[in-house]
Amino acid sequence: MNQDTADIVIIGAGLAGMAAALAAAEHSDVVVLSKTGIAGTNSYFAQGGIAASVHPADRAAWHMEDTLAAGAGLSDPAAVRTLTDLAPQAIAWLVGTGVAFDRDRKGQLRLGLEGGHGRSRIVHADGDATGRVVVQSLAGALAENGRVRMITGSFVEAVVKDVSGRAIGVVANCDGETTFWRARKAVVLATGGAGRLYPHSSNPPGAIGEGLALAYHAGAVLGNLEFIQFHPTVVNDVSGDALLISEAVRGAGAQLVDACGKPLFANRSDNLRTRDVVAREIYRAQRERGPVFLDATGVSHFDQRFPNISRRLSEIGIDPITSPIPVTPAAHFMMGGVIARMNGETSVPGLFALGEVACTGVHGANRLASNSLLECVVMAKLFAQAMRHAPCAPRLPEADVESRICAVESEAVLSQVQQAMWNGVGIERTGTGLLAAHHTLLDLARQRPQSAAACVAWLISQLAMAREESRGAHFRSDYPMPKLAFAHSSEIVKSRSTTIRSEETVYGWR
Repeated sequence: MNQDTADIVIIGAGLAGMAAALAAAEHSDVVVLSKTGIAGTNSYFAQGGIAASVHPADRAAWHMEDTLAAGAGLSDPAAVRTLTDLAPQAIAWLVGTGVAFDRDRKGQLRLGLEGGHGRSRIVHADGDATGRVVVQSLAGALAENGRVRMITGSFVEAVVKDVSGRAIGVVANCDGETTFWRARKAVVLATGGAGRLYPHSSNPPGAIGEGLALAYHAGAVLGNLEFIQFHPTVVNDVSGDALLISEAVRGAGAQLVDACGKPLFANRSDNLRTRDVVAREIYRAQRERGPVFLDATGVSHFDQRFPNISRRLSEIGIDPITSPIPVTPAAHFMMGGVIARMNGETSVPGLFALGEVACTGVHGANRLASNSLLECVVMAKLFAQAMRHAPCAPRLPEADVESRICAVESEAVLSQVQQAMWNGVGIERTGTGLLAAHHTLLDLARQRPQSAAACVAWLISQLAMAREESRGAHFRSDYPMPKLAFAHSSEIVKSRSTTIRSEETVYGWR
């Protein structure tokens, strides 16, 4: 096995990973390992933008209130305060790295409105291509930074710990060569979410939860995995690719209608309710009334305001200016993940988690629109600060790597996982459906112990069964109301049973 070393080893080349690499490169040597290039990350496809109280008439406290309201009682107020207080600084840092956000004629940042926000505070780039613009800009900055190595086509199979239990590196496979990457200071998971565990998803193909599986096998505590956000408006084209229709389109005045043109919501403003509410309404309307459409024919200058969406729709034969857009809910974002502090610190010393793979308490049971890219940048900056004076790990013997995940996921296994997840752990859940899915997923996880998809899907089903209530993005028709007994974070760790914690919700490792 080959060996190499860096101060910080980051897994993932999305916004969280690249922002952490760029910020940490001020004082540390960094290597970024990614199985894909930046165009294969969720960050690249993010349309909506980044939420921040940058307008003089806005306040971080109001952004915090909206975030807590969306989180349905499970958000950690301290984490949310950190996120919203640092949001304007995050935007300023991105501007300083060269990100060209959209501006008005006076040169001020142009701010959009999205569901759940009480004010226009969404910063965009190139209209509806914020993620692409941001990650391309950071990639350009990293390419000129001599302290960062970017290695694509590199698949991480395991986190390596020393005999004290500290994460000290990873085993990675690149072009058939296996390398042990030793991390002097930290191993960072910035691998994104697991939307592709569902057949209908806005995520790119690689989003199957591999970072979650790596953390689970390394002994880290995971939590709130049952909270999967389904984006209400996604178009599935004939190639099987998904086109997300940004919430900003509804913010611009588009409304949801059935096949007869009747609005789904009597009150037009309800089109901008939180994503869990809107997704369930569409799901029920599809079941009872047939196809659902997003009518944007009344949105002025659609092709100018949403150029990339307009282009993609044109490619599949849809003209949003003259006809409604067929839409369906699809798996979009995971609120849960590896339980971490806002600087990424997890329950395993030396192992950090940033971005969607982390569960910081910011999103609670339901993420507020455009807080995800923001979380990536805020966490990355806080992580870099923590690493500035972090000591190097002592050279202790390595512990045996007990579990690895496979570099190539079986299409047959992934298909079985997706079907079980959609049928039993989808937008609306029941105890019977969850139990059936759980048995299927448990069997798959036992048969394919190296499958990240089977492992993570099984963990999600286990936590969803344990939460006998409806809250945020987790909706059970057999328990349609929230319960005080479940107003706490769930957690799961290897070799320990599922628990719903009865004490005050704390995101950390208590």
